[in-house]
Amino acid sequence: MVRGSNVDVCVNLLRKECTCLEWQMTGIPCPHACAAIKLLHGNIYTYVEECYLKSSQEKIYASSMIPIETHDMPDVNNLTLTDWENNIFLIPPTTTRPPGRPCKKRRESQFQDVHVYKCSRCDQSGHNRSKCRNPNPEKI
Repeated sequence: MVRGSNVDVCVNLLRKECTCLEWQMTGIPCPHACAAIKLLHGNIYTYVEECYLKSSQEKIYASSMIPIETHDMPDVNNLTLTDWENNIFLIPPTTTRPPGRPCKKRRESQFQDVHVYKCSRCDQSGHNRSKCRNPNPEKI
């Protein structure tokens, strides 16, 4: 019996079952089962379904995946501090943001109507009253 958040859950480690049903559905021990396994000082990986183990994955993908040769790659575990200092590693590019507020990049819709200006003095389109060049328009 494992006490969770406001809920008591029964865990059966021999049958790999928990009353929350998460362990049965996923094949991976739920937090309740992990707590019970930890209480008994057991190894959690022995209670994981076999299909999730690395050995099973290697068997499944052995024919479709070809390993890459790594004969010229340095072994990360055997590198010393001087080796790390002498190697050139990729660093991210330096980017600078321009000062001020970013510009709005508004894209007008192709279906949006274009506003046509019409002068209130001469009733011609293309300009407004302040830009009107007709000296004395005759408005009918």
